[in-house]
Amino acid sequence: MKRSLVFALLLSFVLADTSFALSEGKLSSLYGSYLKGFAYFNNGEYEKSLKEFGQASSIDPVSTHIRIKLAFVLMRLGKFGEAEKEFEHVKSMDPDNLEASLGLIFIYSYLGKEDKLESEYGYFLQRAHKLRPEDTRISEYLAQFYFYRKRLDDAIRIYKTIVKDHPDYIEAKYLLGYFYEEKGMRREAIRIWKEVLDKNPSHVEALNALGYLYAEEGINLGEAESMVKKALKQDPGNGAYLDSLGWVYFKKNDYKNAERYLKKAIEGAEDPVIYEHLGDVCVKLNNVKEAVKYYNEGLKLDPKNEALKEKVDKYGRQDKASEEESKPDKKVNN
Repeated sequence: MKRSLVFALLLSFVLADTSFALSEGKLSSLYGSYLKGFAYFNNGEYEKSLKEFGQASSIDPVSTHIRIKLAFVLMRLGKFGEAEKEFEHVKSMDPDNLEASLGLIFIYSYLGKEDKLESEYGYFLQRAHKLRPEDTRISEYLAQFYFYRKRLDDAIRIYKTIVKDHPDYIEAKYLLGYFYEEKGMRREAIRIWKEVLDKNPSHVEALNALGYLYAEEGINLGEAESMVKKALKQDPGNGAYLDSLGWVYFKKNDYKNAERYLKKAIEGAEDPVIYEHLGDVCVKLNNVKEAVKYYNEGLKLDPKNEALKEKVDKYGRQDKASEEESKPDKKVNN
C-alpha cells in the first residue's frame, strides 16, 4: 500500500499537466509508456525511448512535460527539426515554459541559426525576468542583452531597479553609469560614477571612466589626470587606461606626453579610438603624414567610421598639397 502510494505521488508530480479526463485504462498506458521512455532514455536507448514518449504524447497530447521529454530524445537522435517543432508547440501551449525556450536556444546555437538564437535568448530572458523579478542575475543578463540590441532605455530601466533594490551593489551602479554615458546622458554618468567612487575610491573602472569623461568634456583635467594615474597603478599595462591618460594630456595641450602615452596604449590594445587619438595628436604636432597613417590604421579596424573617413580625406589632401609644394621647381633647358 505504501509503495503504491509513493508511485502514484511520483507520477502525479512528473505528469502534473496530464488531463485527468483520461480513462483508467489510458491513464495506466500513459504511465507505463512514460516510465519506459524514461528508463530507455537513461540507458541510452533513444529509439526505444522515442517510441514510448511518442506513445505517451499520443495518449495525452496536452502534456507539455511529455512533449519536452520527447523533444530532448529527438535532439539526442540528431532530429533537430522535429525537436524544434515540439519545443515550439510547448511554447504555444505554455509561453512561460523556460525549459522549452532553453531547448530552442541549444538547437539554434548548435545549428548556427544566429538570428533565431538571438531572438530566443531575448525571449527566454524576458520570461525568466517576468517569473523571477527578484533574481538579480537574470535581470542583469536581460539588461545586457538589451544593451547589445541597442535598447539603452530598457537596459537603464532595469539597472535603475537593481540599484534601487540593492544600493550597495557597486558593480550594478558602475554599469548604470556606463549605460548613461552610452546614451549620451553624461551628467547622469558623472553623478553615478562619483557615487561609486564615494563608496569605493579604488574602483578601477570608475576611476578610468570618470577621468576619461572629464577629459572628453574638457573639465576637471587635474582631477582626471589623478584618477587615471590611480587606475594605472592598479593595472599599468592597460591600453584603455593609457589611452585615457594620453587623452587627458591632449586636452591639457601637453601633446608630447599625449603622444607618449597613446603610443604605449596602442601596444596593449589595438583600437580605432586610440588610432584616432594618435592621429589628432600628430596633427597638433604638425606631422600630418603620420596622422593620416594612424587614421588609416583606425579605419582598417572600423571601416564604417565616418569621422575617420573625413579625417583621412581632409588630412590626406593636406599632406599631398604639402608634398607638391615641397617639390623643387622644374627648370626647362633650352
